[in-house]
Amino acid sequence: MKKRFQLLYAVVFILFLSCCGKQCYVSYEERVAIMYAFPAEGQLLRSQMTLEDSLFSVGRVFWIGKITDKEVIVVNSDVGMTNAAMTTQLLIDRFKPKEIIFTGICGGIDPQNNIGDIVIPEFWVTHDYGLYDQDGFSPWPIRVHLPEKDKSDTLTFFTVYESLLKIAENVKPELKPILGRTPKIKVGGNGTSGNSFIDQVEKREWLQEKLDAQIVDMESAAVVQVARINGVPVLVVRSCSDLAGGSGSSTARDEIQEFFKVAADNSASFVLELLKLL
Repeated sequence: MKKRFQLLYAVVFILFLSCCGKQCYVSYEERVAIMYAFPAEGQLLRSQMTLEDSLFSVGRVFWIGKITDKEVIVVNSDVGMTNAAMTTQLLIDRFKPKEIIFTGICGGIDPQNNIGDIVIPEFWVTHDYGLYDQDGFSPWPIRVHLPEKDKSDTLTFFTVYESLLKIAENVKPELKPILGRTPKIKVGGNGTSGNSFIDQVEKREWLQEKLDAQIVDMESAAVVQVARINGVPVLVVRSCSDLAGGSGSSTARDEIQEFFKVAADNSASFVLELLKLL
C-alpha cells in the first residue's frame, strides 16, 4: 500500500512539474477557428456562441464553444499583418484547427464592389513586400515551403482552399441593406493586404492595375500565408466598409466610420451561414 501511495505521489509530482511555469490546458483540437481584427467584427459571432471555456495566451483570448452546433474557437487577432501572423501561428500550434475562417471589413479596390458587398477572394497577395528603386515599387515573391511541395518555392499569390471556396459559393445569408441596396456576394479574384490603411485614389488604382485586386485589408494575406504553410484549410470573408481612397467627397475614413458596423455584421452573418455547411 505504501508503495502505491509513493507511486501515485510520483505521478502527481511529475504532472505538476510538467505544468510548472505554464498553464495546463484541456485539449480543444480539430475545431473551426474564426478570426477577426477589430473587436466589433466579432460581436455578432460572439452573441451567437455558447461559451464552454476561454483561454488566455500571449495577449490573446481564445473563446471556445459552439455556434450553430459547430465546435469553434473564436479569437481577435488585432489589427495588422504581424498581429495576424502571430495569432494564426499561435492558434495552429495550440489548437490544431480543422479550418480557419477570417471575417471582417475591407476597403474596395474594384469600383464594381460597392460598400456593403461581400467579397471572398481566391488569391491573396501582400502589396507592400517588395523593392523600391528608381522605377518605383515592385512587389516581390515570398520564399516558402508548402507542405504539399518537396522543396521551397517563391510565391506572390497565396490561395485559399478550393473546397472552402466551393462551399462559400452555396452560402445564402440574409444581409442588411446599405445605401438602399442589398449587398452582392462575389467569390473569387484577388485580395491584397499590407500594413497601411489605404485612403488614396492613386494607391487604389495602382493596386487594381498592378495586382488586379478586388479588395484590400491589413491582415488576410498574412493569415492565408501562415495557414497554407502549416497545411490548414483557410478562407477569408470580407465586407466592403469603404472604397479605398473614398468616393465623391467622402474619404475612406469617413465611409468606414459610417458603414463599419453594418459591413462587419454582414460579414459575420455570412460566416454564420457558412458554418452550417461545413
